[in-house]
Amino acid sequence: MKQRLRILSINQFFFPDNQGGVERVAHETTKRLAERGHTIHLVGQRTEPGTPDTEELYGFTVHRYGTAESRGRMGGRTRDALYASRRVVSELIKSRRFDIVLPHHYFPYYSYIKSAGKKTIPEVMTFHASYWQELRLEGAERRVPKLLERVFFGGMARRTEVACLKRADRIAVLSDFSAEQLSSYYSFAAGKVIKIPGGVDLERFTPAPDRKVVRERLNLPLDRQILLTVRRLVPRMGLSNLITAFGEVLARHPEAMLVIAGHGRLEQELKHQVVDGGLSDSVRFAGFVEEGKLVDYYQAADLFVLPSVAFEGFGMVTLEALACGTPALGTPIGATPEILKPLAPQLVLRGTRPAALRRGMGMMLEWLSDTRAAEELRKRCRDYVESSFGWDPAVDALEQLMYELTDAGRCDG
Repeated sequence: MKQRLRILSINQFFFPDNQGGVERVAHETTKRLAERGHTIHLVGQRTEPGTPDTEELYGFTVHRYGTAESRGRMGGRTRDALYASRRVVSELIKSRRFDIVLPHHYFPYYSYIKSAGKKTIPEVMTFHASYWQELRLEGAERRVPKLLERVFFGGMARRTEVACLKRADRIAVLSDFSAEQLSSYYSFAAGKVIKIPGGVDLERFTPAPDRKVVRERLNLPLDRQILLTVRRLVPRMGLSNLITAFGEVLARHPEAMLVIAGHGRLEQELKHQVVDGGLSDSVRFAGFVEEGKLVDYYQAADLFVLPSVAFEGFGMVTLEALACGTPALGTPIGATPEILKPLAPQLVLRGTRPAALRRGMGMMLEWLSDTRAAEELRKRCRDYVESSFGWDPAVDALEQLMYELTDAGRCDG
């Protein structure tokens, strides 16, 4: 029997305090490693006031650093991740022995590097995206001019990113796209990359026994074809293109309705676009949807749409929709084609512009208007995810990698 490992997981934002795609991937792997008997201490940033410094959650120990108020200060969260985390990390590595480090975010991992000094145990970083490149494209959500933001945060982000990726023994990626992206930005990292695909919680994300009941619970109409997207309301998500395309789709499908779940700095701009386009009766903004209600929205929808225009490293929301039996339509960005093409090539759009979205949504609404065809496709979606994207194979691969590295380290010692 393999020995149980002592794991230090390093995060900035983490579930349940935060509920993004990166947080979900980190949580699902950490929780399942704990269920296999490994001892895990997770370091993460405090984002909600009143949360304890140390807490037992999901079978592992969470250690929070920083203050929730830091999010209101320029660079506050970044400073906490770089400096406030150092005390927590230093105390942990002085008081406990660890066999391996699993970082998911750059800034607190960099803090660990500075605290730990010379490397003595293996470190496996998961590359979810290049924060520096995303910052160049759309900026972070801060109250500073974009140029100042790029100059002040951009250089620091890039230096931190390089240091972390150079330090890691292995770099796990969720998709071929992420592997190619990483190698194109940082050629030195190419030899360290290992693909460990993500998954989806198949017990939680599941088709509804009665979709009518779910719609009634959400106060959604029973007699309309509902299209859903779950996105942060920021530029790279392509939501303005989606709204434009949906307005054109309504001409042939007046019974359609678009539900946009999420929040972000473009919210008011997008709402104005809906009003100006005369779409208020057919577009609903659901706001930020709590984790407990998210499954309901997936189950209630006829079609999920992912209109991203850049950086879709994996697409957790796509898998969650498919697991609920809801067909997903996505732009040919990032890892979306890797997920959708094996299911049905038609689910991958031919571009990111409104015209491509309009054609794709129109085609899918025609397809789904046939009740029998719709039910067959919904079943195919669920079957596909069950066969290809359960979490157990991903955790198996990560666990095997950890054993290889820790065994090698003991032999070297």
